[in-house]
Amino acid sequence: MVRNPEDVIETWMQNVSRRTFMKTTGVAATAAALGSGSSGATAYDGVDIESKLEELTVRQKAAQMTQVAISSFDPQASVPERFGVETLGEYFSKLELGSILSGGSKPPSFDAKEVVQGINALQEYNLNHSSSSIPFLWGVDAVHGNGLLADATVFPQRINMGSTRDVDLLEDAARHTADSTAAMGAHWTFAPTNELQRDPRWGRFFEGITEDPMLLGAITRARVRGLESNDRLCSTDKHFAGYSIPESGNDRGHAQTSMRDLRTNLLPPHRMALEEEPKTVMVNSGAINGKPAHVSSWLLTEVLREQYDFEGVVISDYNDFNRLIVNHDYTDSLRQGIKEGINAGVDMYMIGNGDASNGPVTFIETVADLVEKGEISTERIDEAVRRILELKAELGLFQTPTVEESRISDVLGGAKEQSEQLAKESMVLLKNENDALPLSGSNRVLLTGPGINPNTGLRNRFMMQHGGWTLGWQGVQGGYPTEGGPRPRQNTILETMNEAFGSVAHVPTSFVTAPFQNAEPHTDDVSPNGNFGFTDQQESKVKSEAARADAVVVVLGEGPHNEGFGDRDTFELAPPQRSLVEAVTKQAPDTPVVGVILAGSPQGTAQTFDMLDAVLFAGQPGSDTGRAVTDTLLGKYNPSGKLAFNWPASVGKVPNHYNQYPPLDDQGPLYEFGHGLSYTTFEYSNASVSPKSVLNPTDTPTVTVSVDVANTGEMAGDHIVEVYNTQSYGSVLQPKRRLIGFKRVSLDAGTSTTVEIEANLAAIEVVPGDVPGTKQKVVEAGAYELSVGDSITTTLTIENTGSVTKPRDRGSHED
Repeated sequence: MVRNPEDVIETWMQNVSRRTFMKTTGVAATAAALGSGSSGATAYDGVDIESKLEELTVRQKAAQMTQVAISSFDPQASVPERFGVETLGEYFSKLELGSILSGGSKPPSFDAKEVVQGINALQEYNLNHSSSSIPFLWGVDAVHGNGLLADATVFPQRINMGSTRDVDLLEDAARHTADSTAAMGAHWTFAPTNELQRDPRWGRFFEGITEDPMLLGAITRARVRGLESNDRLCSTDKHFAGYSIPESGNDRGHAQTSMRDLRTNLLPPHRMALEEEPKTVMVNSGAINGKPAHVSSWLLTEVLREQYDFEGVVISDYNDFNRLIVNHDYTDSLRQGIKEGINAGVDMYMIGNGDASNGPVTFIETVADLVEKGEISTERIDEAVRRILELKAELGLFQTPTVEESRISDVLGGAKEQSEQLAKESMVLLKNENDALPLSGSNRVLLTGPGINPNTGLRNRFMMQHGGWTLGWQGVQGGYPTEGGPRPRQNTILETMNEAFGSVAHVPTSFVTAPFQNAEPHTDDVSPNGNFGFTDQQESKVKSEAARADAVVVVLGEGPHNEGFGDRDTFELAPPQRSLVEAVTKQAPDTPVVGVILAGSPQGTAQTFDMLDAVLFAGQPGSDTGRAVTDTLLGKYNPSGKLAFNWPASVGKVPNHYNQYPPLDDQGPLYEFGHGLSYTTFEYSNASVSPKSVLNPTDTPTVTVSVDVANTGEMAGDHIVEVYNTQSYGSVLQPKRRLIGFKRVSLDAGTSTTVEIEANLAAIEVVPGDVPGTKQKVVEAGAYELSVGDSITTTLTIENTGSVTKPRDRGSHED
């Protein structure tokens, strides 16, 4: 039978990865270009990688495995003395580095034109002054939009993304991020973060998306697709794996978890993301069960490479070989850490500020010596460098090492509709007693809350709406914005409320950012993420305006922060904020008082919320915060966001994730996973599942749940329909509730529709067997109750136990 060549190619492509395809077609292209004598060469996207690899010395190969932070584009600029060279240019002319980074969303300039011109000039300098003439990779932290340039669109933080449940819109946002970041001249973004939000004490909680592994995996897959949509940019699945559950609650702390939990909850989101073939993976900075992730061959080789078939570049996090000494106390020798890390599977070392013993020269010379003494094999070094060169070829850097300078102006500040819609969809209405919301545009409104630096007079509430990784690691300009300094494209709550309401009295209270302040939390004038104040003068003015207002909007929350500086041991708002709420509610007891929470974690307890008539959790919505918050307050947008994590009642109830094993604590969270109110009401009926019975989940990995949804209120609105498995039994404990599918729907008042939700049975897989938890994951035979809402259920029957994920997805090959 003669088959159509296109059909042959399509069938073949279904069985090979994109990287394998490009390698194979690259061989053909090179052979055709160079003649039959080159038919044996290994090529990649038309570039002869093996020939380039053979030309490099051991030290040049080690240099390709080195990434160093830069603070200038000027080759004559000085670099840290301890780094072994005198100028930035010598990174390339003497060391021939393979990669550079501008960490913390802080390139050498925030001006788009200067950045594009600077990176092009530096690349040209590299190509002209390094003997190998291999282009470098430039990595940046474009983690919620291209938050590295003035006037760029900054999308909502990751904590907001989960509450939208809008996978398609998040992918669109990631596509804009890719286009904007690539147009800037960057080749690599260290995103998406793929962290379970289990512990709000953790300083990077705002970088997580949800505490649910299925939801996290679905959103991260979409973000990988979006970020990889531009051929000049690659994404990073990070941090592999288990970074977000430090036992102490402190960033980069040790994670103590079971193999069953690791394989059931922590690893699956990474597996799902890796199915979209991100080109790089960044390693967890912490340690798991006593083993630092950077030296775990089980994690980086057996799981990542062999089980998950990852073919790209594995990069360390910032200074993490050195952290084996200074953080983990794992070894007292950088040499030993480098040896174990590279042998375990790390391909590239990210070097930041470092210390006297941790610079690029030290790393390069150490790697070379380890190879010469046989402690790292030549084959292992060649494997790492081959992956790095392949990545550069796939990004087109050998053919076109610089970027067209005019492109950035076409995309900078774009995607306004997507940004505003995401910000709106991420609004979670936690409380709305006596229909305090929506407000009327004719209302006289008092707007108050943290928003002014009393030392400078600078109105600085915009810092709270963006958070970290926004024109700076700890927030705009490092958390210390200047009056005329760079800003993202943005609208603020004050600006949009002034436009929307008949009269707005603005009485900001004191807020001095303190991004690097590891203070004892919440004294009268000091809080870990900002010094908040409420002076006698401010109190007098607030009371005066509250007495005349039809409604009061109080902005509450926290300042920008990042990593260890954000670690916290309380969820209470700072005392001045609590005093502000108390003063307003006592002065105007019959006036609706609405709290708007701008925070990257669940900031606020019942003590404060009980005094408020309505609470809107806005998170850190980014560029279009003002429009999203104001339209929601007015009812121009009907809130639809749902919490993607449990909001703990107190720090003593942490960890308290919704899908824990029974028995559950008698005192639940203040607000539970999936909570989110609307200005209208929705009712469910007629739930069913198809097929009702699955003979073998290996052959039938998905089912479809159908339910009728009616908008029974008086306002049109969006609604997120969620399907949970709420009852099941098996050979091991089952969570009382686990999300297996979700879908957004828009309904006018008085209308209804049938919603069909595809559910992947991988969400109900368990690791069977005894305590070690090393057996193959399976969906066990039995009856599974599926619930939509509080009382609508249907039953799915699994006839035979079977696996949905790969047979190799197991704790040990020896089991």
